[in-house]
Amino acid sequence: MSDQLQQTEQRTCRFPGCERPAVSADAGTGRPPEYCDDEGHNRAAAWRARRRLTAEPTRSVEDEKRPVDAARQRAGELHGQVAGMVEHLGHQMSALVEELRTLADPDAAEAQIESVTTEAAERVAASSARASRAEQAQRQAEAERVEADAAAMEASELAEQQQASFVAIQQELSDREQTLDQVAAELATARSAAEAQNLQAQGELTQLREQLVAARTRLGETEQERDEATTRTELASAARAEAEERARGAVAHADGEAARAQRAESDLAKVRDQLDHARTERDAMQEEASSLRGNLTAVSVERDSARADIERERTHGDQRVSDLRITQEQQLAQVRDELAELRKEAREQRSRADRAEIRPATQVANEGTKPKPTKQND
Repeated sequence: MSDQLQQTEQRTCRFPGCERPAVSADAGTGRPPEYCDDEGHNRAAAWRARRRLTAEPTRSVEDEKRPVDAARQRAGELHGQVAGMVEHLGHQMSALVEELRTLADPDAAEAQIESVTTEAAERVAASSARASRAEQAQRQAEAERVEADAAAMEASELAEQQQASFVAIQQELSDREQTLDQVAAELATARSAAEAQNLQAQGELTQLREQLVAARTRLGETEQERDEATTRTELASAARAEAEERARGAVAHADGEAARAQRAESDLAKVRDQLDHARTERDAMQEEASSLRGNLTAVSVERDSARADIERERTHGDQRVSDLRITQEQQLAQVRDELAELRKEAREQRSRADRAEIRPATQVANEGTKPKPTKQND
C-alpha cells in the first residue's frame, strides 16, 4: 500500500514534454488521473502532440548542438509514457488476481451451491403448498360455480325476455316513424300547394300592378292633355281680353273684332268641351285605378290568409313531429334503463360467483398460517 502511494506521488503528467506532477487522485476506486492541472494537457492533446513529434525529423539543429539536453528530454518523455503504461498494467494485474482468487476459492463455490439448493427446495415446498390449497379451493368452489351458472341462466332468460320486449318496442317505434314520415309527406304536399297558390297570387298581383302602371300612364297622358287645354284656354282668355281692349280702343273695327270675338268664343267652347271630355276620362281612369286598388287589396288579403294557413300547417306539423320525437326518446330511454339494470344484475351475479371462487382459497391460506393447537396434559 505504501509502494502504491509512493508511485502515485511520483507520477508525472503524460503530456509530451511536461514534467509537472499529475493531479492527485481522490479517495475511492477508479482510474487515477494521468495529467497535470493544465487544461490543455489531456488525452486528446497528448495524442496530437505525440503525432507531431513523430512527424518531425528525429534530430533538429538544436539537437545536434545540444545532444545531451535533447537526449535527456526524450528520455523524460519515454519515461513518462512507460511509467503510465506500467501503472495501468499493475492495476489491471491486481484486479485480475483478485478475480482469479474468487473463481478458484472452493468455499465460495460451496456457499453458492448451498444457497442455490436451499432456494430451490424452498420454491418446491411453496409450490406444493400452493397446489394443495388450490385443489381444495377448486373442490369447494365447484358447488358455488354451479349455483352461479344457474343464476347466469336465469339472467340469460330474463335478458331474452327483455330483448323480445325491446324488439317489440323497436317495431312500434318503426311504425311510428312510418306514421311520422306520412305526416311529413302530407305536410310537404300542403306546403307545395300553398306555395303554388302563393305563386299564382303573386302572378295575379304582378298583372294587377302592370294594369295599374298602364292606368297611371294613361292618367298622366290625360293630365298632360288637360294642361294643354288649360294653356289654350288661357291663351284664348288672353286673346279675348286683347280683343275687348281693341274693341274699346277702336270703334271702327268693332264689327271685325266682334266676329273675331265670336270665333274666340267658339274656340273657347271647343276647348271647354275638350276639357270636360278630359275630365270625364280622368274620372273614369280614377275609378278604374280605385277598382284596381280594391282588387290589389283583396289579392293581398288572400295572400296573407294563404301565408297564415301555411304557417299554421307548418306549426302544427312541427308540433306533431316534436311530440313523436319526444315520445320516441322517452321510450328509448326507458329501454336503455331496463338494459342497464339487467347488465348491472348480471355483473353483480358474476361478481358474487368470483368472490365465491376466491373465498375458499383465502380460507385455506388463513388456515395454513394459523398455529396448530398443542395438546394439554390431563
